[in-house]
Amino acid sequence: MGKRYEIVRKCAQIRNLIEENKYTAALEQMDELPMESVDSVEDLYLFARIYEKAERMDMTKKIFYIIYERTHSRHALNRLLRLVIRLGDMEEARELFLAYEVLGGVTLDTFELRYQLAKAEGEPRSKLIEILEDLKKEEYTEEWGYQLARLYEQEGMREKCIRECEDIKLWFGEGSIVDKAMALKEKCEAKDWEPPVGEEIPEPEAPDEEETFTYAAPPVDVTELERAMAEPSEEPEVLEPEPMQQEILPEPEAEERVAPEPIEVKKEEPENAGDKETAESPEALLEEEPEDISERGIRYCTLKSAILRIKAKKEEPHFIFAGGEERITLAVAKRIAKELNHVGYFSAKSIVKITADKLNHLELSEQMEKLSGGCMLVMDAPELTKKTVEDIIHMMDENRDKIVVMLAGAFDEMDCFLSIYPELSEKMSHKIRM
Repeated sequence: MGKRYEIVRKCAQIRNLIEENKYTAALEQMDELPMESVDSVEDLYLFARIYEKAERMDMTKKIFYIIYERTHSRHALNRLLRLVIRLGDMEEARELFLAYEVLGGVTLDTFELRYQLAKAEGEPRSKLIEILEDLKKEEYTEEWGYQLARLYEQEGMREKCIRECEDIKLWFGEGSIVDKAMALKEKCEAKDWEPPVGEEIPEPEAPDEEETFTYAAPPVDVTELERAMAEPSEEPEVLEPEPMQQEILPEPEAEERVAPEPIEVKKEEPENAGDKETAESPEALLEEEPEDISERGIRYCTLKSAILRIKAKKEEPHFIFAGGEERITLAVAKRIAKELNHVGYFSAKSIVKITADKLNHLELSEQMEKLSGGCMLVMDAPELTKKTVEDIIHMMDENRDKIVVMLAGAFDEMDCFLSIYPELSEKMSHKIRM
């Protein structure tokens, strides 16, 4: 009991030293501490960060192994794997990556780690491009989209580079990475453009802080509601959203959740530190996000703005996807479903997809058991009949917090459709111009 109390006391002393920015003294105390005997995972994460800042990677790695062996969490394994890749031990990294894939479903991090591992092993740019193209199908982010565009340019794939830059602008609207993508597009469109020669593979751009959205969810399944009508006497199991499971959004273990953020050495806090936190809140960011108003007076936003509104929980989440190919619409729908899960709106991990023509021939009220607790994505939505539109409005009124409606279609047709049905337009709180 005495030894355990002494370790707890020393951990408290080290935390105090770190809070006072006395890092050298903290390191000296940490070196005398048997890390295996530290009970708090929070303290272990803190000590690992201090060792990493001091370039003591041997101790950083040791602590991450202790955390992983104790918690068996995917979060801890992720941190450990990234460190091992950075240290260049490829055999160990491959073993850890295999364990990471076995431990959970495919997420954005899976592709990021696969890319980092392939790059560290010296794989050619063509292999890295292949990984990022797969990443884009699962979860599109601006920093990895821009990385893909730069690799296209280095490989002389001019048209693909230009299209990728256009996709970045289409999806994310504005921001530092969008600006860089537009500059790259302009460069590739120049008449005297030539593919770069002898350039090193660039490091991925860091996203703007307020643009960072992280996920720890398995892939969102998209099923088609019309399959249910093929055999009316049968109840196809694949269309029913699975019951809520705690593993849907895996989080760090209980002690890990309170792990401190990376430490920044600051002697003084600026006088307006509190104002900065307020300014970067989702609500404040929304005020800065421009809206696109169509000729018919319909207000549209970017995907980024919609996600910020989801995080701020300002309105009931129903979505319009105006324009864009079906593959892009499905990818955006998946991303939004993950964000809804992330903020705890509901527990469904699937999207039920149906065309407007099929939906017009169904009695929507009879489908609520399949739709409740999930997302209904209607393709070619401007083809919905007046009765179906009225049924959708009634369903939304009667099933608040139980269903998310997503309507997709060509921009001009969708814009006209929303002007014809203003009551529906008002309920669709997030109108994303693709």
